[in-house]
Amino acid sequence: MENQMKVWEGTVLTVPNFHTMSCGKPPELVVGDKYTAYFENDYGEQLVFQYDFEAKKGTLWHGDYNWEHPVQVMGGGTTMIMSEEEREWLRLVWRVATRRETREFQLCSALDLVNAHKVIYDNLMARPEFSGDTWMQRSFSKTKKRLEKEEKAIQEELEELKGVDEAERIIGEGAEDERR
Repeated sequence: MENQMKVWEGTVLTVPNFHTMSCGKPPELVVGDKYTAYFENDYGEQLVFQYDFEAKKGTLWHGDYNWEHPVQVMGGGTTMIMSEEEREWLRLVWRVATRRETREFQLCSALDLVNAHKVIYDNLMARPEFSGDTWMQRSFSKTKKRLEKEEKAIQEELEELKGVDEAERIIGEGAEDERR
C-alpha cells in the first residue's frame, strides 16, 4: 500500500495578458517557494504580486505601469500611484505573504515605505514648478508631517520591541544561570 498521496500534475492558473505591446513583455513567473497573487481591476488592468520568502522581498508588476519595470513592495505598499482598491488588495496579499515574518521585520518594512514616500515629497517640494504654489506646498508639507508622525510611531514601537527582546534575553540568561 502506498503511503504517499499522489498529486494531480497540471497547471492551476494560466492568465493571458490583456495589455498592449507598449506595456512591455509580461513577466513569466514561476511560483516555486514564492507567494504569488493576481488582481485585475474594473478597467482590466492586471497586477501581479510576488513575495520571495528566502529574500524577504515583495515585488509588484502592473501592466499599465509597464510589465518590464516591477516595483518593490514595502510594508504592504509601494511608491506607485494606485487606486484605493489596488492598495487594499496589495495590503491584504502582503499581510498574507508575510504573516510568518517577525514583528520587527513588519515594522522595518513599514518604515522603509514611509521613508520612500518622504523622499518623494521632498523631491516634489523642491521642484521649481511648485515653488510658488503655496497651496501645493502646504499640501505637500501636510503630507510630509503625517509621514514624519508615522515614522516616529514606528520607530518608537521598534525601540519598545527591541527593549522587550533585550529584557527577554536577559531574563533567559538569568534562568540559565539559576539552573547551573
